[in-house]
Amino acid sequence: MTEINADKYHISYVAEEAAVFLRGALLLNGAIAYEPILQLLKEAASEQVPEQLIVDIRDLKFLNSSGINMMTKFIMYISDTESIQLKLKIVAYKKVAWQARLAINLQRLLPTLNAELID
Repeated sequence: MTEINADKYHISYVAEEAAVFLRGALLLNGAIAYEPILQLLKEAASEQVPEQLIVDIRDLKFLNSSGINMMTKFIMYISDTESIQLKLKIVAYKKVAWQARLAINLQRLLPTLNAELID
């Protein structure tokens, strides 16, 4: 397991489950602050090729615009890197409006993305 721990958030990559879990409140300031999280996502994706990687945001309470930008960069990385043939799934709550919107908008960027919206 690879982890990033801070006071207000916890990011973990569990290779055996092929999943990255984002928990807490991601309210970091700018792209540089999000770089370690983006690197963790990229490494997780590289390890799971050609299988599926799950990114679970259900326990994420807040994500600011810099965090949304980081998620977009990750999706574009998957889309632009020809060597990464990965089945990507985002798991979010349907009733948490920003999570549902994020998952749907990321799916627009990467049509093969499976946006699983849970009740």
